[in-house]
Amino acid sequence: MQKEVLYTGYGWTLAIDESALPDGRVKRAVVVQRCDSVHILAFPTPSRIFLIREFRPRYGSHLWMLPSGRADKENDHEAAAQRELQEETGFRAEHLTYYCSTRHSESLDCANHLYVATQLIKDPLPQDSDELIGVHDVSLDEAIGNVLGSPVVHTASAYGLLRYAHDLRNGLFHT
Repeated sequence: MQKEVLYTGYGWTLAIDESALPDGRVKRAVVVQRCDSVHILAFPTPSRIFLIREFRPRYGSHLWMLPSGRADKENDHEAAAQRELQEETGFRAEHLTYYCSTRHSESLDCANHLYVATQLIKDPLPQDSDELIGVHDVSLDEAIGNVLGSPVVHTASAYGLLRYAHDLRNGLFHT
């Protein structure tokens, strides 16, 4: 229907959106838009996964998460996932497979695209100058424990790790 833009800047748009309900009524809601993000389940071996520990100044603490970032420099999410993997871990994937997508909420218009990376090859890109990241090679159980135990839980990482563990346990995904 109709959208009234309230603010645009720094890659974000804030708007009032009107959408038709099935019974003909109209729902008005504030919607925040930004570019999508990518998150990578990167396996240096079938039984180990890379997890990053990044200092987040806004929270004043380190968070555990999957290698992740915005898909704002490329035209496709797979290319963004490969770049983020190289920037944050120093490796690129010979095999990068789309896994799933998730969204935060109806009012935040951006998606989180998860990829599984295997057959990793050392091929670093420079880290962003405003990031403080450490790379850790851990088991899947350690990764889940670290992410869920962070002072602030990185939701896309938690979801990706828990879904992957569930799918692996139920034979829906094979390493």
